[in-house]
Amino acid sequence: MKIGTDGVLLGAWAPITKQPLKVLDVGSGTGLIALMLAQRLPEAELVGVEIDENAAFEAADNFKNSLWSSRLKSVNEQFQVFAQKTEETFDLIVSNPPFFRTGVEQSKNSRTAARNNHYLPYEDLFIGVKKLLSNQGKFTLICPFEYRNDLIELGLCNALYLGQELFVKGMQTSSFKRILMCFSKVKTNLKTQELVLEKKRHMRTEVYQNLVKDFYL
Repeated sequence: MKIGTDGVLLGAWAPITKQPLKVLDVGSGTGLIALMLAQRLPEAELVGVEIDENAAFEAADNFKNSLWSSRLKSVNEQFQVFAQKTEETFDLIVSNPPFFRTGVEQSKNSRTAARNNHYLPYEDLFIGVKKLLSNQGKFTLICPFEYRNDLIELGLCNALYLGQELFVKGMQTSSFKRILMCFSKVKTNLKTQELVLEKKRHMRTEVYQNLVKDFYL
């Protein structure tokens, strides 16, 4: 799984109002977001759940070789199974979920499967998050912008309320392509922001650069 803009955005933007002690990364791939959050949260214990065996193995290796190895754990399991049997709750749950909506399994290719939500529909994601999120916890995900209204409704069906959102587009003249959404079990006034990634090709805007500067050499 390559490092992509979506994962970097989520790891850098996920709102942290207090220091969460337990963090869950759903669909963690090779561990990028969990590693970023380990860097941001010096006291947290982090678990990455990933259905793909090779990706989970690589995440475990990345965790072992990181500065935060004692606080990171990779679990090779389907999230629905993990959520059903896990009794603990988490103060922060993040997910860069597979977002191509389809009811048909499209491919055995790992990268294609990772982008196809046959294995983790949004409905199952929200049901699991409702069970695992602590009462004061936050759930943050990134998805295509056009899914916004559907996911707000899905959140309401699971007593999860949108409190913060970030609209993302490539350049000032582009349309919005991604949205980062932060849900909780507590209703708050919605805070909406916008982010433009580039001034021109391969030249980050100052706002984007400031957001991700701690994670790039």
